[in-house]
Amino acid sequence: MCDIDAAQTPDARKPTNRTNKTQNERLRVPGKCIKCKTARPNVTIRKSLYCKPCFVRASVVKFRAALSKSRRRIADKTTPNTLEPAAPRAMVALSGGPCSSALLQLTLDYHNSMLQKGAAVQSPYLQIIVGHIDESALFDVPNDAVRSVAGDAVQFRQAHLEDVFAVGENSGALLEIVAASIAPGESSDRFRARVLESEHFSSSSSSSSPREQLHRLFDSLESATNREALLDAIKMFLLTKLAHASNCSVLLMGDSATRIASKIVSLTSRGRGFSLPLEVASECLWLDGLAVVRPMRDFVAKEIAFLNRWAGFASVVVPTFTTGAPAHASIDRLTEAFVVGLDCDFASTVPTVCRTVQKLEPRPEALAACSCLVCGLPVDPGSLTWRSRLTVSDAPSSSSAAAAIDCVPADHSSSDSSNNGNSDVAVPLLDISTRLCYACQSVLHFCKSDGLVLPAFCAERLADQTDSSASNNTRGHEDLRKQVEQFLIDSDKEDSD
Repeated sequence: MCDIDAAQTPDARKPTNRTNKTQNERLRVPGKCIKCKTARPNVTIRKSLYCKPCFVRASVVKFRAALSKSRRRIADKTTPNTLEPAAPRAMVALSGGPCSSALLQLTLDYHNSMLQKGAAVQSPYLQIIVGHIDESALFDVPNDAVRSVAGDAVQFRQAHLEDVFAVGENSGALLEIVAASIAPGESSDRFRARVLESEHFSSSSSSSSPREQLHRLFDSLESATNREALLDAIKMFLLTKLAHASNCSVLLMGDSATRIASKIVSLTSRGRGFSLPLEVASECLWLDGLAVVRPMRDFVAKEIAFLNRWAGFASVVVPTFTTGAPAHASIDRLTEAFVVGLDCDFASTVPTVCRTVQKLEPRPEALAACSCLVCGLPVDPGSLTWRSRLTVSDAPSSSSAAAAIDCVPADHSSSDSSNNGNSDVAVPLLDISTRLCYACQSVLHFCKSDGLVLPAFCAERLADQTDSSASNNTRGHEDLRKQVEQFLIDSDKEDSD
């Protein structure tokens, strides 16, 4: 039987004392670090005081927790029936900036610490590979400095921006925008393009190197906003290509919470609301066979700056189109200044925005939509109608409209009308309007002149979508025949009767 007096003994009250002791340990000591409660604080993070060692340890713990959660969520989506999925290869996207440098060092430290524990603990990734995009064709970036940030203990893979114009065995054509305007009486933009085969392009512009074609592409764009949008699309394609070539199924991006919050506003302003959940998600599985993970989304930019300084993580300055420019130079630059200023005046603005947007889920039609030829993200089927209702622009003259050449559908084959080396035979034009997202339509609409030659991956995506639609149509005809086959009359049997 239970004794009431025994229940009131000091031994029975030990859990309560332990609970009180735990609560007392969590109490803040005025003027001391919130973790060790002995050292003087060096930084204040969300009204909490940290000394240097405790801040670095807390940042490492937060990063590893975010990375582990992302890996489990990806495993639940890709292999839901597997108890212990195999560790994949991961590629860390390194630009050399503070965020990507911190991402690389934290990932390597986590990976090496798991390997030192032996077979008892599985490492989150089988191998860590660094992927870097060389932007020296557009900016003055010290490539050796970025290579030194990665170190010699990790495999380093690199691609150049001008590689998107390297026409070779894998990419044998380029896509040229012939006309991107609104004709009188038309309800929406009609983007006319033609496919330039490798033989035709090499003969017509033999003196143009891939770097010159890259400069010509960005020079044809009027605003810094469009240049930044196109540059992001090119870098994302090259990173994806590097990851596939290295047999990596995970791509780690160093987007901080400050960067994601500014992207939310800028992408929405540029008309990317349809694909916004995919571009700012913690884990994105839109790309075939590749999961894009953003484990630094819980760190604001100032946290990463303190972490790099106190942990000794090296980084370099990565210039952009708006480096040193005023805030109104581009939409991205303006939204970044707005978000940073808002976060300075109202604390926790950036984390609140990121947590709110993290609840967004892509629409089912977005997951089933075709990919944009330029950015590779889903295309809203109603983007043309929406754009025609919102866009206000000058109508071209009747003479330019009369000189416009009729388009053929993008699925139409141009082999019958190819020039075959004869420049007098016109190449048929393709209407690629339905294969461009709203934001990329705006980029191509406001280019300086017609004749804009897009990178080779645009022609590759167009060919893949054309082949896919043709195979789907063939499969549909076969399924329809199987359904009505029992009702068909066999002509041979009828003649024999």
